[in-house]
This record gives sequence, structure tokens and C-alpha cells, in this order.
Amino acid sequence: MGETAQAVAGARPVTVRGGVIAPIAWTALCAGVLALGVWLASTRLVFGGAWFTQLWTSGLVLVAGVLGLYLSIGSIRNRIRVFPDRLEVVPHMRRTVTISPGELVGFSASGPGNTTIRGRTARGRGFSTDRFRRHHDVLVRWLEQNATEPWTAFTTFFGKLTVDREPRRVRNALFTLFSVAFFLTTLSMFPGLPVMIAYDDAHQEQVTCTITSARAVTVSNRSLKGVGSSHPAVSLETTDCGHLTLSRGIFADNRDAVARRYDRAPGPYRLTVGGGGFWLWQHASVPVPEPTVYSVDEPATGAPTG
Repeated sequence: MGETAQAVAGARPVTVRGGVIAPIAWTALCAGVLALGVWLASTRLVFGGAWFTQLWTSGLVLVAGVLGLYLSIGSIRNRIRVFPDRLEVVPHMRRTVTISPGELVGFSASGPGNTTIRGRTARGRGFSTDRFRRHHDVLVRWLEQNATEPWTAFTTFFGKLTVDREPRRVRNALFTLFSVAFFLTTLSMFPGLPVMIAYDDAHQEQVTCTITSARAVTVSNRSLKGVGSSHPAVSLETTDCGHLTLSRGIFADNRDAVARRYDRAPGPYRLTVGGGGFWLWQHASVPVPEPTVYSVDEPATGAPTG
């Protein structure tokens, strides 16, 4: 209660705010995403001549980075400074709001466990805070002295609610980790997958793979054109390149013939693949999409073609 007394006596203001470690980490992450968007927008190394893909994917990454920075920096700025004669509220990225004694006319509680407390003035201004933020007791003391009637009515009503008595640290930590994982997974799939396809289209290379069997299959479309649909393809099993799928140039009327050709003539073939996807396929320690196979050329060492 020492800081409460200091605030009341006017020695110095006391700041009520939440933790800053998670918002700072989010800021660093989103700054990296923004830098990635700038790089994607300015380089030709990734997309080659696919300017439209470069435009919309880099724009989407930039929007995600800017929006993330806006929210994370706003969380860092969000605070309430308690003075003896006023409250100075910094609501995220908006300008500071000053609340004088007697201005607050009502309060409400919300959120899981009713941890979020909101106060409002007759002019629609106000504040939002969490009961478990540092120095929340200083704010409560100020409200008891300077918003006596509405605060007393609120606390009487609040005492009838089901509330958390202590912060749910494990739940909050798990939620933060889930949010980060969801954010990164979403970026890696959309627009990450179209970026990888564009990179592969611009950086094709030839590799030698030993085909052991082939069969006709139907696979889902992974491009943005007809996403969720399916198309014919040929599944290739190899001893040195893993499982690959040939879909470029494969149609319903030639799928079976192409599959029989490679199934009856196993051996080493020259495959034209996307360089980025193939490298990732070989070196990633987690499951990744198969690399794009553009064509399968004649046997690399004179194996029979059937």
C-alpha cells in the first residue's frame, strides 16, 4: 500500500499496466514479418516474371506485419497513470484521455473470469484494465475516493459474479503459444505456399531419381486456381528422392498410360523439379509439401523406356 499512499499524496503518479514481455516478443515477430514483406516486394530473386503473385503475396505479408505491429505496440502503450487529481488513460494507439474525479458514471466487468474492468464517462470516454495488472490496487483506491457512488454500486454487483481469484498463467501462456503457432502456420501456408510455387517455377533444376514404381492417382489442387478441387496425377516412388507426384501435363486421358510407362520401366530418370521445394523436401525435419515435378525425361543411364 506504500505506492497507494504516494499516489494519493501526490508524490508521483503510479502506472497500471500489464506485462510487456509478450507484446515485445510479438513486436519483434511482426517486425520480422514486415521486413520479409518489404524484401518480397523488392526482389526478383523469388518470383522471376510472376509479378502478379509477387504483388499480392508481398502485399498480404506487409498487411499482416503492419497489423501485427499496430496491435502489439498498442498493447505496450496501453496503460493508466494514476494521479491524485486525475487518471491519464493511454488506450492502445489512440491519444491520451484524461479523466477527472466525478466524471466516471458506470463500470462493467467482462472476459473469462470477469477479469476485465471497464469504466465510462457520460461523454463516452473511459478505460479498460485487467484486475491482475500491476498496481491495480492503486487504481481501485483512486476510484473509491473519486468515483464513490458508481464504484460502490459496481462492487456490490461484482461481488455476486463468478470471478477468477488469481490469474490463469498457464492458460494465458498456452493461448500465447497457440496464437504464435497459428500466426506462423497461416503465413507459411497462405501466402507461403504460393510464394514457394512461384519460386519453383522460376528456379527449375534437373535431378536424377531412381523410379521403382508408378501409379495413377487423383490429388488435391494446391494452387489458388481451383483450390480444394482435384486433378489427375501420377504417383512416383523412388529410392533416392522419396515419394514424388507428377501432375504437370497429366490429364484424365493420358494418366494411366504415363503411369504404366514408368511402372514397367523402373530405373534412374532425369526429373525437372522446383529447386526450392526439392531442397526443402530433402532437408526439412518436419512434414512439408512435395516439390513440384515439371517433367520426367528419358532414363539417365540408358534404362529401358518401355
